Amino acid sequence: MQNVTGWLLIGVLLAGLTTTVPSMVVAKQNLSESVTSNSVLSATTAPSMYASNHTFQKSSSNPLHWKGGNVTLTTTSTKREGVPAFEQHVIQSIVVTQGKQQYTMQTADWEDKLLQITSVAASDSKAWIAIQVERSAGSSLILLNLETGEWRNLQDRLHQAGQKNVETITAYAWAPSEDQIAFSYGDTSKSTISIYNAQQDRLMRLPRTTNYITTSLILWQKEGTWLDYISEYPSDQFILYRYTLASNKVKPVKKMKRQEFQEWIKLNQALRSK
Repeated sequence: MQNVTGWLLIGVLLAGLTTTVPSMVVAKQNLSESVTSNSVLSATTAPSMYASNHTFQKSSSNPLHWKGGNVTLTTTSTKREGVPAFEQHVIQSIVVTQGKQQYTMQTADWEDKLLQITSVAASDSKAWIAIQVERSAGSSLILLNLETGEWRNLQDRLHQAGQKNVETITAYAWAPSEDQIAFSYGDTSKSTISIYNAQQDRLMRLPRTTNYITTSLILWQKEGTWLDYISEYPSDQFILYRYTLASNKVKPVKKMKRQEFQEWIKLNQALRSK
């Protein structure tokens, strides 16, 4: 009787295994396929996928200026006393010259003083330029319309939209169409990504799958239908995410270690220098 009971138990166990094993195999195959498809995308194979930005070059002459095509930016600055050395030289004004047209942004009375321009990039239509400026704490991003002289501080625009903790704007990239710019902002513990349509003065915050600590680079696909960005979360763990405009959805694409992350930083620099 005991032998019969034992064989019955073995039969039940085997039957259970035959129903669960196939599902386990399928799950393993799906995971393998996902990892394989994600690992194909790398900093060396991806350049042809992404749009480049029209960045300006910084001169080494005095006065210091930035130049892109027929557009030149020159700053006037003053020296303050009684402040830390890195805050002594502040920008009084930014002069933008395009042919015979000239625009001047007076920044001397800004409460948070501007210290230096760190990058300049033109939109694909060449109608707008983005000026990233270092402040005492963080960076600002200013957009200037080269046709009208109108300028907008994106941090002010975010505050108007009710956004909080906009301490710095760390990364940005112009879309290859429609004068749209994607940028990341936040503080030392949280990063958010938004897209601003300069033509329509429309701000849209991207959804996210988790909280990000930092976002170091943003890359637009050449047709402008989606964009990729690399964010850090948790600390020292980097993930490449993809946002698709048509679906308004974000999905993680691949994880990467710091060494691979540095290769993507180099790719971003190469795209911004074209």
